Parts: sequence; C-alpha cells; structure tokens
Amino acid sequence: MSSAAIAVSAAPPRGRAKRRTAPPAYTGPHSFARFLERILKYPDNAKLTVRDLLGGLESHTFGIPLAALSAGELVPVPVPGFSLVVSIPMAAIGAQMIGDRKRLVLPNSLLNRRVPARGVKRVARAMLPAVRRIDRFAKTRASIMTGSAGRRLAGLAVFLLALLIALPIPGTNAPLAFTVFIIALGLIRGDGLMIAAGLVLTVIATALMGTAAMALTSLVF
Repeated sequence: MSSAAIAVSAAPPRGRAKRRTAPPAYTGPHSFARFLERILKYPDNAKLTVRDLLGGLESHTFGIPLAALSAGELVPVPVPGFSLVVSIPMAAIGAQMIGDRKRLVLPNSLLNRRVPARGVKRVARAMLPAVRRIDRFAKTRASIMTGSAGRRLAGLAVFLLALLIALPIPGTNAPLAFTVFIIALGLIRGDGLMIAAGLVLTVIATALMGTAAMALTSLVF
C-alpha cells in the first residue's frame, strides 16, 4: 500500500509546483480559521479528498489534520460508523507524534477518498465563529510544551482519546473530540498553554470514562 507524507515544517516549502485545484492547498498562516475559510470557498457540489480535509500536503503541524478530524465529532455528522472513520486516522496521527516524526504519513488509499463538500462546509460554517474567537487569544507561549517532549505527550493523549472515541458509548464523543481539538489548536498556534490544558482535560476524561465503565460493569454483572 502506497502512502503519502504530509509535511510538518516551520515554513511552507519553496519552489514547489502549485496545485491546480481551486481553492489552492492550505499553506498558512498558522490558523485553523483560515483553513476553514478555504474550505468554504469550494462549491457545494464539489467533491473534496481526505487529503484536502487534512490540510493538503503542506500542513505546518499535526494540528491541522487533528483539528479537522475532531471537528466532525463536535458538529455531528449523521453517518453510521463515522466515529470509527475518524478515530482510526486520529490514532495513527497520535502514534506518529509519540514517535516524534517530522512528517505525517498516511496511506494514499485514505487520502484520495472523496466526500461531498456540502456536509463539510456545514461543519466548517458552524465552527468558524468559535475558532475565530479562540484565535484572538491563542499565541506562542510555554514553549516547553511545543518541543519534542511536549509533542510526544500530546501524541499520547491524542492516541488515548482516539481509542475512547472509537468506543460505542453514547454522549461521550463530543467532549473527547473537544479535548483533541484544544490540543490541535495549541499545536497549530504553538500555544503550549492550550496543549497543557488539553492534557489536563485528557486525564479528567480518562478518569470519568473509567469510572463510568466500572459503574456500567457493576450494574450488568
């Protein structure tokens, strides 16, 4: 199975031929709001590839793909099995972050899949106002959390949250996806405080899920 690498660089690559699809692939600035604005430029009858939805081949950080994946759980998409579709690549991204990879590698069979733009634009339109507000106070800070060790911790949190999202427990996916979303925005903006907040939320979510599972088990048995 062939795969493609999504660059994770500090600045957009130079000298690379531009994609001829419209709108062009996301190349910056480091803002998920700008990414959503680009998505909204597609016509309703267009078909978007997963590659487009994860930020093209020029994502600056793992944050763009993670934010895009978690957005689908924050604004529910009425598609059976959607949570599993989201959680598998999310877990793969988390695993690669744990390994401190500099480039995100996903199979072309996944990246080239196409989805209708209409539903994706509905999610983007619903999230854009809130993301713009977050962008106003997000800034580069607490660099210890954006370094190698911080990224590994964030990857571990994402991997764990992806596994929890895959579980068929009603009412839990949105809070879990919100935690991934906070971590993702912290990665995009280089905001270590947001990443730290996401790690704290991960611990709380894991504890609550464990308590709920134990309570359910005691009721059943």
